[in-house]
Amino acid sequence: MPAIEKVSISDVPARTSRRSKTSPLREAILGLNPEEAAFVPYYDEESGEGFKPSTVAQVAGRMSKDSANYRYSVRSDSSRNGCYILCSIKPNV
Repeated sequence: MPAIEKVSISDVPARTSRRSKTSPLREAILGLNPEEAAFVPYYDEESGEGFKPSTVAQVAGRMSKDSANYRYSVRSDSSRNGCYILCSIKPNV
């Protein structure tokens, strides 16, 4: 059985941050002001660009839940093979 070594926290190497695949989507959503929208293209196998519809919905839903002031909703646009993320102010309830 290998020995477990006790070390100081300062001896632990810093975590190397890896950019998430959804980081550009999250940054675009955070950049929206109320009454603004952003078009998000759906994933295209040929180019490898875009996001799956379920990913867009999950990210927008999570960010709405985490925001005290803004609600992000998703509206599909099949003519452009993508969707819009709309930003609105959460009503005071």
